Order: sequence, then C-alpha cells, then structure tokens
Amino acid sequence: MDVTASMLRSFKSCPKKYYFEYVEQLKPAQTPEALEIGSNYHDYLEMLLTGQSFEVTDLPSAMAEAFDKYIPWRAWNIKEVEKEYRVKIGRGVWLKGKIDAVCADGVPVEHKSSATKADEKYMRRLFLDDQVSCYLLALSMIRKQPVNQIIYTVCAKPSLRPAAKLEDVPEEQAKDLLARQREWFDAEKVISFTVERHPQEIEDFKQEIVYLARSIQAKKIFYRNPNACSIMGCPYLPICQDYDPEITAGFIKKERMSEELCRF
Repeated sequence: MDVTASMLRSFKSCPKKYYFEYVEQLKPAQTPEALEIGSNYHDYLEMLLTGQSFEVTDLPSAMAEAFDKYIPWRAWNIKEVEKEYRVKIGRGVWLKGKIDAVCADGVPVEHKSSATKADEKYMRRLFLDDQVSCYLLALSMIRKQPVNQIIYTVCAKPSLRPAAKLEDVPEEQAKDLLARQREWFDAEKVISFTVERHPQEIEDFKQEIVYLARSIQAKKIFYRNPNACSIMGCPYLPICQDYDPEITAGFIKKERMSEELCRF
C-alpha cells in the first residue's frame, strides 16, 4: 500500500474524511481561493528556485517576490526542486510524497502560505505535523544517513481590498491593489525557521506509518469523528451524513488518488 503524509493526516483526523477523499476519491468541484493562491505561489517559487524569471502581475507572484527579498534561500544551496519520492518502509508499505526543495546537505525545505503572520501557535502546529517526519524519514532512507531537520518558509497573505474609489476603472483598481500588496510585505510576514526531530522519533514514526497503513487496509467501516468537524471544519460535511454515491452534487472524482504527485 502507498501512503502519503496527507493520507495519514486525513485518516488520523477522521476516517470518514479519508473514505471520501481516498476511497471514493472525491474532491470539491470548486477549488477554494486560498488553495488556488497557495498553488500558484508554489509555481512561482519553483520558477524562482530554478533560475527562471517572472513578472509580478498578481498576489501569488507578489508573494514570491517577497520570498526572494526576505528569505535567505540562496545561502541554502538548493539542489532539487519539487522532488518526488517513494520509499519502502515495511512489507507491502511504501511512503511517497513531494518535497518543495532539497538542499545539497539533504535538508528539505517546505513552503507554506498563511492567512496571518506565523505566530507561535502556527509554528507549534508545524512542529507537530506528521509531514515533517514523513520527509525526514524518506530522505534519511534515500540518503542512507540521518536527516533530522527541515526548513520551513511561511509567507503571510495580505487581506487588502480593492479601492472602492477606483471601482469604475477596473484596470487602475487592480494595479493599485497589487502595488499596495507588494508594499505590505516585510521581514515579519515572510519568515523561515527550522524544525528538528530526534533520529529515534523518526524511527518510531516509521513503525507508526506501517501500523496505520495496515489499519487502513483492514478497515471495513470508516466512522465519523465529530470532533474533527467542529475543530477543523470539513469540505465533505454536505455529503457526510446521507452519502449516496449516485448523488454527489458539489463534488467531482479525482483523476488519481494523490493528484499532487506526477511520477507515483
């Protein structure tokens, strides 16, 4: 069985959510604006880190411009961008995923965008994220030596609104908004920091993944976790209670289980 950090996160938060997302392979028909901005931001960062130029024409490109200005990425000696991996971690269990960037010394770099500045609560959530352990485990196995730290970059997104006084001239309004967005960024809104894992913690997590993968394979009933719904919210809430495979208004089938991956 192949598993990803997203699959593990989904199953641990709510098995029913995992069922909709990875068994039925459904996704919302409309991509939320925040996800679209984040995806486009990653595209611009890939261009930046691979030496390609781009024009600043929208918010995602303005975020990438701010990244270039405030993140010391040139000192990291980045050797690979958008690195996909698939490693065997147990009998019949493979861990796969995609890392935003990898430095020459094997340290992974992961890019995040946030609705607000990355405060202590936000960083603590990243410290505990299974994605960290997945990346470090995969790279440790690929390099055949311990990799126990990851660099996170976080870019906050401005919540500025178009100027009402320019609503009759849309082009000027868009130009004004973009200019204000570019001026909004500073060193507190675009940051980087390092998260570490003890090698034994990574090894323990390897066993946890194998256990979870086999638990998923053996699962007959994917029950709902109401606490996850109330705390995090869930895009599958409209179909969660009375799901009918023939009636999935608002949802479409994914092209493949993990659409973010191209190779695996």
